[in-house]
Amino acid sequence: MKEIYKYFKNELIFGINIWNLLSVICSICISLPILLIISNFYIESENWLHIRNNLLIEYLSTTLYLTVGVCIISSTIGVGCAWFVTCYDFYGKKYVEWLLILPLTIPTYIAAYSYYDILEYFNPILFWTRKKIGLDHTIMIENILIYVIIIMLFSFVLYPYIYLSTRASLILQGKRVIEAANTLGVPTNKLLRKVVIPIIRPGIIAGASLVIMETLNDYAAVEYFGLSTLTIGIFRSWFGMFDMGSALKLSSFLALYVFIILAIEKFYRKGARYNNSQGSSGLQTIDLHKKKQVMVFVFCFIPFFFGFLIPVARLISWMLRSDVVVNGYNLIGTALNTLFVSFASSISIVLIASLVIFTKNYFNNDALKKVTGLAILGYSMPGAIIAIGVLKLNGIINEYIPLIFIGTIGGLVFSYIVRFLAVAWQPIESSVEKLGTNVSQASRILNVDSSKSFLHIYLPILKKPILIACLIVFIDISKELPLTLILRPFNFDTLATLTYDLVSQAQFFQSSVPSLFIILISMPAILIINRQVIKEFK
Repeated sequence: MKEIYKYFKNELIFGINIWNLLSVICSICISLPILLIISNFYIESENWLHIRNNLLIEYLSTTLYLTVGVCIISSTIGVGCAWFVTCYDFYGKKYVEWLLILPLTIPTYIAAYSYYDILEYFNPILFWTRKKIGLDHTIMIENILIYVIIIMLFSFVLYPYIYLSTRASLILQGKRVIEAANTLGVPTNKLLRKVVIPIIRPGIIAGASLVIMETLNDYAAVEYFGLSTLTIGIFRSWFGMFDMGSALKLSSFLALYVFIILAIEKFYRKGARYNNSQGSSGLQTIDLHKKKQVMVFVFCFIPFFFGFLIPVARLISWMLRSDVVVNGYNLIGTALNTLFVSFASSISIVLIASLVIFTKNYFNNDALKKVTGLAILGYSMPGAIIAIGVLKLNGIINEYIPLIFIGTIGGLVFSYIVRFLAVAWQPIESSVEKLGTNVSQASRILNVDSSKSFLHIYLPILKKPILIACLIVFIDISKELPLTLILRPFNFDTLATLTYDLVSQAQFFQSSVPSLFIILISMPAILIINRQVIKEFK
């Protein structure tokens, strides 16, 4: 303990200034809701015995089946599409690389709502099994069908996370690896499985971890299809049993589940280094025969077809058949609410991320780097957990100070900061690391004030990654449902909560309008991000 105290005393206290102080305060405030959730792991509540004996195994097993299934299918789609688009020439490639990114505009709950009647197509099979095999086997088959459907739906809209990270890894490392493998005589059909995947595995795992986090965060889709995940259990305990203690306990289980996933990711990415081989010709693509070109195009088109084209087509057809007008359901006001909280939160998140990253790199304080590492825990937690942590924090604050920020725009923005800070953190920090320490050292040698260095040197250099980070956060917040559903102010709707409310009332046709608004809001940001990524790759 003395050594730890001495370390922080030397590294943090003696090096304190306004930049360090602000960074530490921001990091601690942002990480408090997560730490409060973890602290409730050993606390028992009045309904916990019933949940542990009757429901916990179902919650855990359903969550496990869903995350494993979505991870496997989305990895297959994402890695396959990235491999074909990056390493092969085929008909329509320049269009496919744009189409493959579009499913990111579709939230998982909107994809689920657009396929709400898919089980009806299996009714003849279920009727036949009930008549020939029996009711018990029919129920089992129907349950399996529900799992398969929801896994495929999630995979078709979440695979772009893996597609983008895998494609980046292929561009950065693929040329030398593929050339070496060709020199050693590795057959083309074994190149991906035996050579490329082991090399780009850290990128695949990074994308897969994001897919798992998004899967765990979902509430509306699994609720609609009747699956009992840990997130569903949290909502049931809180709003059904009115037992905050059990909800906190389940949240701690979900937090533990996420930490195990992150530990696995860190283990597999340990020691990974990306060697960017910049050649004049870049990756030399492989030509395909016409028949194989058609097969590759179909493979890449299928996820776009089921993950974007069908949901959007159904939403448009429902909109045309609905009686909703633009000013109905206060759509304009709801869209403005969504734009306002998304814009305000994304700007706040990017500013905080830029401030903390600049401080820890400019002053090169090791203790500060460890403290600020707490701030990026939020994205590893589903929105329901963040909401409960923020409520718990507000309750503790109210014991000492009569401050209520729950049910206010400020409280909602703070919750978004806790949840999505890590999303902005990654692109900004990676860009700062590429700059190295030369910029900071030059600023100090020339006696440039830290404020001027931040405003006139770092921000202009990092304007492109900051823009990308801001757009990514904006997209995520505009689609966020569980966190907004719990912590929104009274009589305050976003497009996500309005869609959920309408579907809860079985107004599917009417829900198509706010759903399309969400897609339209996200579309420009997605296209700008993809354009920047393609430009960087080329």
